[in-house]
Amino acid sequence: QSPSIKNGPQFHWVTITLDLRQVFQVAYIIIKAANSPRPGNWVLERSLDGVDFQPWQYYATSDTECLTRYNITPRIGPPTYKRDDEVICTSYYSRLVPLEHGEIHTSLINGRPSADDLTPELLEFTSARFIRLRLQRIRTLNADLMTLSYRDPKDVDPIVTRRYYYSIKDISVGGMCICYGHAQSCPWDPVTKLQCVCEHNTCGESCNECCPGYHQEPWQPGTLSDGNTCEKCNCHNKAVDCYYNQTVADLRLSVNTLGLFVGGGVCVNCSQNTAGVNCQTCADGYYRPHQVCVCVCVCECECEFCLSLSVELCVCVRECVCVCVRESVCVCVFKFKELYCHSAKCVDIQWNEMLCLTGPRCYIFKHKHITLDVRNNFLNLYLANLLKAVI
Repeated sequence: QSPSIKNGPQFHWVTITLDLRQVFQVAYIIIKAANSPRPGNWVLERSLDGVDFQPWQYYATSDTECLTRYNITPRIGPPTYKRDDEVICTSYYSRLVPLEHGEIHTSLINGRPSADDLTPELLEFTSARFIRLRLQRIRTLNADLMTLSYRDPKDVDPIVTRRYYYSIKDISVGGMCICYGHAQSCPWDPVTKLQCVCEHNTCGESCNECCPGYHQEPWQPGTLSDGNTCEKCNCHNKAVDCYYNQTVADLRLSVNTLGLFVGGGVCVNCSQNTAGVNCQTCADGYYRPHQVCVCVCVCECECEFCLSLSVELCVCVRECVCVCVRESVCVCVFKFKELYCHSAKCVDIQWNEMLCLTGPRCYIFKHKHITLDVRNNFLNLYLANLLKAVI
């Protein structure tokens, strides 16, 4: 109960703020008056941080007050809503009768266009941690209203003014945890307060993101018609996490678990020497042996034939192809252990035919030749492309 206006007209203006301790989706607010009429003019407001408040609904003693005080066209009769985020002004709950124990029912979801299938606009409009009642005018008896309008309340008989005050005996707030349609319950936790029990492969305090590894499609709020389940990325069991990339989705570069190029999941930290959007290829320098059931990319160049000197380096180029690189620019190529490298000469033991001669020009397979520029004991991309052409 507030002080009566017997103590001064400033007690028309009273503010009540509720802190719900965490953000909820508020569905309704019911205010019950005690031994006084319901408030006359007032504003119901919401806030996420307790600093920036936005109006939910305006209440006025008459339809004229809606226009003159709040500059809003009054909604005649019981409150109705044309938009999910519409803020109206009503005089329906500011009537004088009953003089005591009157109630004010404010529905923030029911009666709005998307009440049965929540939209992002309605979810944003109903989200709040702080609820504020800004009471701005006490409802007085009609017979006294004229008197109080023209005279200072202190000059009016105290028997009259002492009866005018705000008296609220109960404020009920109904709502739900904000789980964005991805949870059916949010039980109380002494540490985290009310915590959503997330479903649909979602994670986060409010189920507001997809769990690691489930980003084939972007996260969306769940609805009654569609749960919008987060879809697992297809990383061929070689990565535990991924992220969504819209460009990858537009270019149809990512394969989902059904083998379709739908979605934009990009695998992160591919294991077993793999790479690619779906960990579907071998990393540079690794291969999968031909016609061998091996799911791991390996690089097994048997280079015991290379000189132990640091002037030669064994490099794995691609599947079953290794090269022995020497600064003297003689490159020896072998396939399936058929060709061996000795010093600056390549000798085919089985065919007994010299394939590579000393010097900057090496002859490979029926006199096809390449001129190489090998420096720092590394095989450049140019050499790799040539090897693919001749083997």
